[in-house]
Amino acid sequence: MPDFADFVEKGDEKPASFASDDNFAAGLLKTGSPKCYMNMKNYFVLQFRRIERKLTEAGIHPFPGILLAGVAFVAISAYLFSRTAAADWIYALLGFFVILKLGDANRNDLLRSIFKRKDYYLIRVQENIITALPFILYLVYERTYLMATGLFLISIPLAAINTRQLWRFTIPTPFRKFPFEFIAGTRKAFWLILAACFLTLKSIQVENFNLGVFSLALLFFITLSYYFKPERAYFVWIYSANAKGFLRKKISTALICSSILTIPVLVMLCMVFPENIPIITGVQMAGYIFLISMVLAKYSAFPYEMNIPQAVLYSLCLWFPPALLIVIPIFFVQAQKRLNPILE
Repeated sequence: MPDFADFVEKGDEKPASFASDDNFAAGLLKTGSPKCYMNMKNYFVLQFRRIERKLTEAGIHPFPGILLAGVAFVAISAYLFSRTAAADWIYALLGFFVILKLGDANRNDLLRSIFKRKDYYLIRVQENIITALPFILYLVYERTYLMATGLFLISIPLAAINTRQLWRFTIPTPFRKFPFEFIAGTRKAFWLILAACFLTLKSIQVENFNLGVFSLALLFFITLSYYFKPERAYFVWIYSANAKGFLRKKISTALICSSILTIPVLVMLCMVFPENIPIITGVQMAGYIFLISMVLAKYSAFPYEMNIPQAVLYSLCLWFPPALLIVIPIFFVQAQKRLNPILE
């Protein structure tokens, strides 16, 4: 078994014995090297190298890739603050949920197994602060010092929270009769859905139409995230349909389930802002179109995750939606080619 500390310090390629990132982390436990258990620097170097490797595998040089991600983050942040007066609340909530994601039970159980208790909490605090830092810096830039301070302060105690401890029950969903995407996705994004609903109620309370439309769009973006990760090929193979029938089934399921989540918000906004019904309906229809494109994009790369060029192409559609008229047929053809060998 290769020594983990040597791998990190030498900067070698990931050994072939580590077939996946999970196996790689498990390999760390098996090395038995005291250096691995005590040197927290190795952990952060490993995280950086994993980012570099993922970018390299996608055909992007790490330095411009990271630089482009930073520029995109600033551009999206600026766009958000230019669109609504409640951007500071929305922004702080997004930062909060990103930090909360680091409290995932599986990854934290692994960290507890590797590091001493004191080192574990130091790592978690540093992780949370590093993750919150881009949000904090932009909030300071926008002179929302109270939100920036609050996000910084809350990131520290969140290091002690394991998401498994937040609830010990299975969250019920209205998607029991549908495939797994919306069941698993809704349970994972439960807090984000609550946040979107809170923003809807807040928009009604303060009569802020833009905030209400944002909450509706946020719900659709949450549902898009359900299709980021591909399932195992077996769960596609069990369908007794050809590629076209399979995609039709997946798209209809996505539209029905997304409607269950968004129609209540749509109705409330139409009742409170009747003069803006065409805009609200347009956002709903755009959400459906983006959801269809995401389903097709997922299976256009199946059984792998979407690569960076595909993700960039899809991101461009967010900025220029008419491009979907070209992108959707491309994804559909690619998805059929990927699915035919599995479903035949």
